[in-house]
Amino acid sequence: MGAIALGSSLVLGLCSPSLCQPTPPPFQELANQIEQLRQEGNIQAAIPLAERFVTLVENTLGNNHPLLAASLNELGKLHVEQGNYAAALPLYQRALAIYEQTRGADRPEVSAVLNNLANLYRAQGNHEAALPVFQRSLAIAEKTFGSDHPEVAVILNNLGLLYAEQKNYPRALPLYQRALRIFEQALGEKSPYVATTLNNLAGLYRAQKNYAAALPLYQRALKIREQTLPQGHPDIAASLNNLATLYFDQGNYSAALPLYQRTLEIVQLRLGETHPNTATALSNLAAVYWQLGNFPQTLALLKNVQEIEEKNLSQNLIVGSEDYKRNYLKTFQNSTDAILTLHLQHLPQASEAIALALTTILRRKGRLLDFLSQNQARLRRQLSAPDQAKLQELTTLRTTIANLVFAAAEPAAFPQLQQLQARANQLEAELSLRSAAFRELTQPVTIAAVQRAIPANAVLIEFIRYRPYDLQTQQFGEPRYGVYVLRPTGQPLGKDLGSAAEIEAQVRQTRFRLADPRLPKAEVQAVAQALAERVITPIRPWIGNATHLLIAPDGELNTIPFQALVDAQGRYLVESYLITLLTSGRELLRLQSRPAPANTPLIIADPSFDHSLSGGSPLRSLDLRELSFAPLPGTAEEAQAVKALFPQAQLLKQDAATEAAVKAANSPKILHLATHGFFLTHEGNKDIPENPLLRSGLALAGFNQRQSGSDVDDGVLTALEVTGMNLSNTELVVLSACDTGRGEVVNGEGVYGLRRAFTLAGARSQVSTLWKVDDQVTREMMVAFYQNLRRGMGRTEALRQVQLQRLQEESPYYWAAFVSSGDWSPLRLRQ
Repeated sequence: MGAIALGSSLVLGLCSPSLCQPTPPPFQELANQIEQLRQEGNIQAAIPLAERFVTLVENTLGNNHPLLAASLNELGKLHVEQGNYAAALPLYQRALAIYEQTRGADRPEVSAVLNNLANLYRAQGNHEAALPVFQRSLAIAEKTFGSDHPEVAVILNNLGLLYAEQKNYPRALPLYQRALRIFEQALGEKSPYVATTLNNLAGLYRAQKNYAAALPLYQRALKIREQTLPQGHPDIAASLNNLATLYFDQGNYSAALPLYQRTLEIVQLRLGETHPNTATALSNLAAVYWQLGNFPQTLALLKNVQEIEEKNLSQNLIVGSEDYKRNYLKTFQNSTDAILTLHLQHLPQASEAIALALTTILRRKGRLLDFLSQNQARLRRQLSAPDQAKLQELTTLRTTIANLVFAAAEPAAFPQLQQLQARANQLEAELSLRSAAFRELTQPVTIAAVQRAIPANAVLIEFIRYRPYDLQTQQFGEPRYGVYVLRPTGQPLGKDLGSAAEIEAQVRQTRFRLADPRLPKAEVQAVAQALAERVITPIRPWIGNATHLLIAPDGELNTIPFQALVDAQGRYLVESYLITLLTSGRELLRLQSRPAPANTPLIIADPSFDHSLSGGSPLRSLDLRELSFAPLPGTAEEAQAVKALFPQAQLLKQDAATEAAVKAANSPKILHLATHGFFLTHEGNKDIPENPLLRSGLALAGFNQRQSGSDVDDGVLTALEVTGMNLSNTELVVLSACDTGRGEVVNGEGVYGLRRAFTLAGARSQVSTLWKVDDQVTREMMVAFYQNLRRGMGRTEALRQVQLQRLQEESPYYWAAFVSSGDWSPLRLRQ
């Protein structure tokens, strides 16, 4: 694994050179103590004093005073230095609001808080969010101070760091150079601010492998910091780390090792055992031992790294929108890949390496889906009245965005959609913080906890797509697949499966043939067998006598029906195994909780797509707005047959099968949706929305007559809108039409489409389809499936038995498209 350099950002705090707030005498002593501790790098001791300062100011001067904003800004800055972004974000946001209300939107104080807020976004990997905030901060500072002021240089340095992290070095270089010139002229050549920009400029040259240019800059930055900062200051540790990283890149491991060790001593002492920089220092030490071939020492260090990162993940995932959280998770990808590489490529038989690798997968794969689904349910139960109003506004906004995107009239202007999406992201972030205030404390996921949730006859098969680390090039290579098997007892097992490109080519070939009813059965079975040989046969001895496969795919493996793969004896896997799909093995823990009693089942079928809900004649379609569907009369018969099995169910069809009716569903025990599904690929088409949850959905009454408008029931139920539904006690969602199992594959998070959306809404299990299936076959299979449920079969077993009845006579095209995910247990039905 490659060593990590530490870029240095600059924050504007309570007493920045040009922004010191006049501090009344009662607060001055406490403010001086905080500043002294901050200068010493003793952040842990400074935070409780800064919290006292905020309370004192608020109690004395009120909740809208500029000094309160300054103290909130300072406290936020301290939390960021500790890596606690979740605590810092609301402090910065509140400080910004106070300054804008009391001082105006173009004041230097506003610029300072914007700079710090953007730095927080950058630290979490949310570069797109950070850039416009930095730009606004810079514009205010240049207007207020002029172009050659130190406050301007601070923002230039940080903006340069943002571009450097995006590997946009041509944009970063002139920003660093300009910041350095300003600092040297205004503050002198030995200012710590000069050292910070020298450090970053050196980092840019190092990234470009211009080591000759980088070395003297790193050395000069270290010398300035050692001369001007207290001994053991975290900034000194950053310089030591970066100088060591330069030596590491040059293969001079003997020079790098003592510098990394000294770095670790400082950060552990000053920043604490669980600080992100402590994880970086440990990771860099591990990289040296890795290059030296000391794999046991590497493993021990990476185990510590994983524990620290888990704490930071748990702490910081509570802030921001889903996109924000996903970007933050991406910052841990190198660490995950390194841990997997160490096991799969270097220590394949080491039990500790296997355990660390699988623990990392269980904690990170599907993490976002698990977190969001639990928080969504918690939000519905516990939000206050004002926050319930925000949740309703968010739901309405998502509908408005979907209506504008899919309107059959002229498309909405892109800036309008951007503005609406920005407001939706803001609401999502605010509600996430509300949920955090009362979130249940959870222990980190462990192998033992997941193992206890595996039935005695089952085995967990956890696939993972990873990038192997190459010791020679010190780079992450082309992706590969690995697989881990966990049985109800015993140690986990895992192995590398080979090139992701090769496996995914087989996946696409297999899926293409399975979905084509014209092909001879033998031809389809041949490719299905070849894929099974690649991904199942290598672990067949580990499966043993298990009869239930709990499969958590990754990458393109999410797009195939495992039950249709063929073993060495020419048998479909469904003939030998019960197969249930999971996003991750961690999902087993969520399924252990029992749902509360649900409401009457709801059946939606045979929508009248040409029924106009808003009046008027059809409008001419444009681009993706040409999407339209033909009637599905067969679904009416399907629905009537299901209704006969569940007399108490509510049945809505034709004009009554509306988007509004589906969204109004309140935790029906079963939600059966017999209508067209769709998934639109993006592929760079500017007319197709980037958000995959906006590109997948269901067609309902009025779909072909849809019009734009914020309050129009347009017949388009997008996956994004589904996430806002209340299905917290819904035990089963059946999506019996085409493409309902498709979506955009996101490595480590499954498929972004309807399946994910219904899980987020609270559904415990789903049956969906991977391709369009004959209408009559679908009707017959669904009726037989529900009959099996009525007989007391488990959800997965009920589907399996239907498939077993058809596979001898029919091509897999007809029966293999249906997949079962989530809870496999029998439904508790009243007879």
